[in-house]
Amino acid sequence: MCEFESIKHQANRLRQSQRDSLFGPSEELQVLVETYKDAKLHFGQIISEQEIGVYLRDFELKGNDYSAVYKQKALLKEIEGECDRAIGVLESMVSPFSKEELEQLLVLKQRLRALRGSIEVSYEYHLAEALNEYERGMHLASALIACRAILFALQQRFGEPLNETMHAAQQNKPEGTAPRDRATAALAAYQRAQTFFSNNLTFIPTSAEALALLSDAFDLADLLVHHGSAEQSK
Repeated sequence: MCEFESIKHQANRLRQSQRDSLFGPSEELQVLVETYKDAKLHFGQIISEQEIGVYLRDFELKGNDYSAVYKQKALLKEIEGECDRAIGVLESMVSPFSKEELEQLLVLKQRLRALRGSIEVSYEYHLAEALNEYERGMHLASALIACRAILFALQQRFGEPLNETMHAAQQNKPEGTAPRDRATAALAAYQRAQTFFSNNLTFIPTSAEALALLSDAFDLADLLVHHGSAEQSK
C-alpha cells in the first residue's frame, strides 16, 4: 500500500508542475511509469494469493504519443486513479495487524510524507521499503532495511567509530536535557540495530522488534533534519 501512496503523491506533484516541452515525456515521468509497473506486479501477486478478481491498468510510454503536455497530465491522472483503486483493495483486505500496530503504521506513513525533501533520497527510499516490507509481513526484510537506514543516519550524525563517538556524545550532554535524551535514544537504536544487523543468524526479529527498528529509523531521520537545521542556524 505504501508503494501506491508514494506513486500517487509523485504523480500528483508531477501533474501539478508539468510544463510544455518539445522533447516529450520527462525522465521523471518515465521513471514513475516504471515504478508503477513494479507496484502493479506486487499487487498482482497479492490479489492472486487472495483470489481477488481486481486488475490494474497497464501504462506504456513506448510506442505511444505523449509529446503533448495535456496527454502527459491525463496519463498521470489515470495513474493516480489506479493507485486509488489499489489502495482501496488493499485496505479492504483483512488486516493482520493489531489496532495499535495500524495506528503506528499510519503515524509512520504521515512522518514519511513530512520527511520528503528534507532527507536524502536514498534514505527516504529505505524508509519506504522498510515500511512496505513490514506491511507485507516480511519482518526480517523490514528489520534489515531499517538497520541499514539506522547505521547510515548514525554515521552521518556522529561519524566513526560509532560506538566511541556516540558514547562520547551522550556523556558530553548535561543530564535531563533534550540533547542528552536524543543521544541516549540514538545509542539505544544503534545497539538494537547491531543486534540484528550482524552475522549471528539466530537473531530473528518479531513483529514488535521489527516495528521498533522501523520507528528508530524514522526517529533518526528526524534527528538528521534537526541537526541539519541547527547547523544552518549557526
